[in-house]
Amino acid sequence: MLASIIPMFIHLVTNPLIALNMTPVDYAIVGYFTSFNSLLTPLITFYAFAYYTKRYFELADNERLVLKATIFKSLIFFSFILATISFIVLFLYMKLLNKDSTMPFFPYAFLSIFTIPLGGIITLQLTDYKMERKSKSYFKLSVSQGLTGVGLSLLLVVGIKLGAFGKLSATFISTGLIFLYVLISKRSLMRIKFEKTVFKAMLLFVWPLIIGVMLHFFTSGYDRVYLERLGNSNELGYYVVAAQMAGFIGVFRSAVSSTFQPDIYKAIVKRKWKSAFKYFSLILGSVSFFVTIFVFFAPIVIDLLTAGRYTYSAKYARILAFSQLTTTMYYLTTESIVVLGFTFISLISKIIGVLITILLYWVLISKWQFTGAAIGQVLSYLLMMSINLVFIFFLTRKLKKNEA
Repeated sequence: MLASIIPMFIHLVTNPLIALNMTPVDYAIVGYFTSFNSLLTPLITFYAFAYYTKRYFELADNERLVLKATIFKSLIFFSFILATISFIVLFLYMKLLNKDSTMPFFPYAFLSIFTIPLGGIITLQLTDYKMERKSKSYFKLSVSQGLTGVGLSLLLVVGIKLGAFGKLSATFISTGLIFLYVLISKRSLMRIKFEKTVFKAMLLFVWPLIIGVMLHFFTSGYDRVYLERLGNSNELGYYVVAAQMAGFIGVFRSAVSSTFQPDIYKAIVKRKWKSAFKYFSLILGSVSFFVTIFVFFAPIVIDLLTAGRYTYSAKYARILAFSQLTTTMYYLTTESIVVLGFTFISLISKIIGVLITILLYWVLISKWQFTGAAIGQVLSYLLMMSINLVFIFFLTRKLKKNEA
């Protein structure tokens, strides 16, 4: 938990300096291009970490090492190819389908997209530390990445005053530095043979998850892409700041969820439903507490964290804070379906949810624009969580009958 909270705390302390040196248009540029990350990250990284986590307790030590080495090499070689293809596709989208966009494409799109493959082996190593319960190693690697990013942001945004370019460059460079460290420190994995059968088995398992997670774009990134078409970059900047402020709750949510994830997975695999429910309740209770505090004090918090420049964002941030709670509900139910082994069912659930969500955004943004988008964030995850619960109900009944 501290591995996430310490960088977040430093980010909070330094955020007023960043806010003073970034315009609403800078925030709009950063928010727009990073919104595509939710669409491209699962494709570029194959969502391999879910498979590694799923198989971790099922494999012997030597088999697990082969799996890790295979994923490690895949994330180095294939991910950069997929990132290049993604960059070209996004360029064609901007030039052919979004010609009226006011967003400058280069170098912002390059920095945003190519940060993704650099982060692949870092996430794999963090996942390995988490599953091995090596909390100190996890802490050191995670905090190093966070502190490097904050330090470079201060240098490039506050010191050199490069605005959006500096912000995206800081993330790109810091991720690149940690990438090199992991690559060198784990170079022994490169000497282990790449197993095609293992890679194929992984792809067979994760392809529904890849498509499913890519569909999250329509609940966590599509709002900014849709709003950009309204042509109001300043308001989009304030909306992005609001999402960033509410996102601090998300850092805490991820920290709590990551802490208990191995226990939840183990409880579900062993069908200990009461234990799993206790962990779910603990996570939801913690997130609910922080959401409540944030909603009450949002104007004061945002005033402090943005040096008084973006207090206007509070009206969006208060709504978006509730999306952190509904997001938690959704991810807990999705993980349950995946751990039960029903990845295809998870995909079907997402497709149904996304189709309804697109319609929901269209109605809400058409009527209330930026406020409608914030409400859509909250309702979309609540809707998809409800669909998941229906599937879980029938799946658990089916499993009980089979076990009987």
